[in-house]
Amino acid sequence: MTDASERDTPKRPARTAPLWRRAAALFYDMLFVIAVVILATFIALVFTGGEPVPPEGPVQWLFRGYLLAWIAAYFVFFWCRFGQTPGMKVWRLLLIRERAGACLGPMLARFGFGLLSLATLGLLFFAARRDPQRRSWIDDRQAMRVVQLLPGG
Repeated sequence: MTDASERDTPKRPARTAPLWRRAAALFYDMLFVIAVVILATFIALVFTGGEPVPPEGPVQWLFRGYLLAWIAAYFVFFWCRFGQTPGMKVWRLLLIRERAGACLGPMLARFGFGLLSLATLGLLFFAARRDPQRRSWIDDRQAMRVVQLLPGG
């Protein structure tokens, strides 16, 4: 079995991914996230006997946490298993982990940072423009980078 650095190194030419490509991949992934939320809601309805979740109260917060867990699972699964989500694949982006070890913790941290970035209307995302390798704060701390795979190779 190969180690993480060997597995995550691109086998074809790559360069640092521009931010507009990352945003486009995220937009594409949102279509898949909608599908995941619909599936998770359908599963929840099976357990509630088809009754909707009350719009207020603790059950609503549990349901929101349940949906957030499904969304996190989508991103973490694809990042850990393939190094790219379906949206990243379409835009030829690859997440490279430069540090070997467990994948789950760093990718959950990456997901949490992504939520925080969305909550700040992308402010943390666009802060990556200051870094020469266009790394976000979490990418720098977790020794990751997002590259754009170039044609050929």
